[in-house]
Amino acid sequence: MQLLKTTLLFVVFVACFSCKQESNDSLDLTKASILISPSIAASFQETAMTILLEEIEKRTELKLKGTETWDSNTTIALTIIDEDNLYGESTPPRSDENPEYKEEDYRLLQENKNGKNILWIIAADKRGLLYGIGKFLRTANMKKGELSIATTIDISESPEYALRGHQFGYRNTANSWDSWTVEQFDQHFREQVLFGANSFENIPFQDPNSSVHFKVHPQEMEVELSKICAKYEADYWVWTPAPVDLTIKGAHQKGLAEQEVFYERCPRLDGVFVPGGDPGDNHPSNLIPYLEDLSVLLKKHHPKAGIWVSLQGFNKEKAEYFFDYLEEHAPDWLTGLVYGPSSPPIELERKLLPAKYKHRFYPDITHTVRCHYPVENWDQAFALTLGREPCNPQPYHYAKLFNQDIKYTDGFITYSDGSHDDVNKIVWSQLGWKPDRDINETILEYCRFFFGHEVAKKSADGILALEKNWEGPLLGNPIIKETLTLWKKLEAENQQLQDNWRWQQLIMRAYYDAYIQDRLTYEKQ
Repeated sequence: MQLLKTTLLFVVFVACFSCKQESNDSLDLTKASILISPSIAASFQETAMTILLEEIEKRTELKLKGTETWDSNTTIALTIIDEDNLYGESTPPRSDENPEYKEEDYRLLQENKNGKNILWIIAADKRGLLYGIGKFLRTANMKKGELSIATTIDISESPEYALRGHQFGYRNTANSWDSWTVEQFDQHFREQVLFGANSFENIPFQDPNSSVHFKVHPQEMEVELSKICAKYEADYWVWTPAPVDLTIKGAHQKGLAEQEVFYERCPRLDGVFVPGGDPGDNHPSNLIPYLEDLSVLLKKHHPKAGIWVSLQGFNKEKAEYFFDYLEEHAPDWLTGLVYGPSSPPIELERKLLPAKYKHRFYPDITHTVRCHYPVENWDQAFALTLGREPCNPQPYHYAKLFNQDIKYTDGFITYSDGSHDDVNKIVWSQLGWKPDRDINETILEYCRFFFGHEVAKKSADGILALEKNWEGPLLGNPIIKETLTLWKKLEAENQQLQDNWRWQQLIMRAYYDAYIQDRLTYEKQ
């Protein structure tokens, strides 16, 4: 009997010790205060505070508060490297491995000082602060009434590529964006920034009657998107083709006049991308003078903005003319060259492009067939029924393509025509920070952030399974039904996510893949 009592006491002690150890491994942030450096502009302080408060409350129902003192036992402290201390508390350095900060860098660190717990988010600049906040929100354990993070957390990151963005054209050809409100774009741009993006590209000059779904007049939305970018410290780009035929009398001047009106009303504008073709078939002898005149108007209203051009659809003679012009004149009005679908080979472009110019990647991560990157080894049944723009999460496929071509460029703004490629955007943004990023970890963070901590692992497995669905012959592929079973179980167990559009897309794909397999099997018989 005495032996039994001793054994029971030992078990209870071990259990309590284990619980204490587990508790000590994580920092409870449920009662944390948020402290932001007063040296940061008031408008950006409000942006950073709003992001933290809103995104935490959505996932935990906790209402944290800001503070200007160290009175709280637990503090989330946000600061930039311009300050050695924050309200008298010394700021930790970058890290032993990476002592120097560069643009957009951040450090996320838990520290215990004088009996107080501090979660530091330290950054090189305002953008870096947003990326640090993003990493915190993607890493923290958040569920109803709970907010914690590992006490061992110490992450320092620098982006490998300076340009990391995505196209969001407010137009009727996109499969969703023409029905979005300003508030939806604001939230979506915020989310993209929190995963590492720093640029967004719109397609202005849309006919207000071109879509019955417009909630906002296109010319009004052009300005609103510019304001959102300014709010989140992101670059605002526009894709604006030249007149289709510049040899037509007055076309040159008409195109310039239209562009200048747009420049005037935009509060922020950083890049103007003029495709050399698709649309249009202008010879560079006509296109180059137009771009030079355009640059004068752009600098007049946005002195730091740049003109970019692609050689899409250029034949050998046109490409040679363009590069000969650069070699001979070395114009300062051109910022860089954009490599897009139907451009000359990317390696050749980089080789011929003088070093003074930047090279931007314009990869198509949105289409599946008749496109830049067709799905490899795709069953014809999918190609015929899903078409060009289905929900297409392919994290490993696009990671391979990223690393295949990105080395010839200075970064990217992807070509996209809707929200169906949302997973791919996140993958590219994260690879822009670290090209060898663990894809599984990226998808896990995606699911943790958008679907919740408790369902993250299983839904991440579900996304990777959807990519496997598309590999090889459809007939007899057992993965299809296994994937559907997984998603049906997730669907039944997580009714709280039924109105989440990302969740809806993934579940729809699982059902649709299985339906097409059943249909193909039936019709073959």
